[in-house]
Amino acid sequence: ARTRAAVRAAIVIERLWPLLLPFIIVASLFLSLSWLGVFRFVPDWARLGLVGALIVAALGALALLRKFRAPSATGVDRRIERANQLEHAPVLTLNDRLSTASQDGFAQALWREHQQRMARSLGQLSGDMPRARVPERDPWGLRALAALLFVTAFAFSYGPFGGSVGDAFRSHSRNEPVPVRIDAWVTPP
Repeated sequence: ARTRAAVRAAIVIERLWPLLLPFIIVASLFLSLSWLGVFRFVPDWARLGLVGALIVAALGALALLRKFRAPSATGVDRRIERANQLEHAPVLTLNDRLSTASQDGFAQALWREHQQRMARSLGQLSGDMPRARVPERDPWGLRALAALLFVTAFAFSYGPFGGSVGDAFRSHSRNEPVPVRIDAWVTPP
């Protein structure tokens, strides 16, 4: 049961991550632009247009989540068999049923014996790690560029010219000028 849960989680991660990545990139782009102070320095019409475009892009990225399909029990069992290099589908055999057409007692006893032999051959099962295959979907590495811009903008946001997330939703008419800051050191006599 633990192996099935781990493999199911791995399959969910590898199916969900590529669908969430575009939304994460759009969100990081919004935060980066906010922290770099772009929304503070552009005119209101450009600020509203840029925020609107980012909202449309985020909604479009979230629409990709409709493609998500939960893993089936059969798919999980097949993944376990591939990860452990098992032959003759022993995991699938444990959950399989004998055809209802054969009500023969001998056939049922033979099937139970086959299932028991397959169960004994299993031993310790393990799962494998998720393989999201993101580099195949993003060959130019735009996700790395977005991450680099995000980290740089976060560091810049603590400076005197850094912006905040609220700048995207604030009109320029209400902006106060950046306060003057003087750093002075006094050496005692």
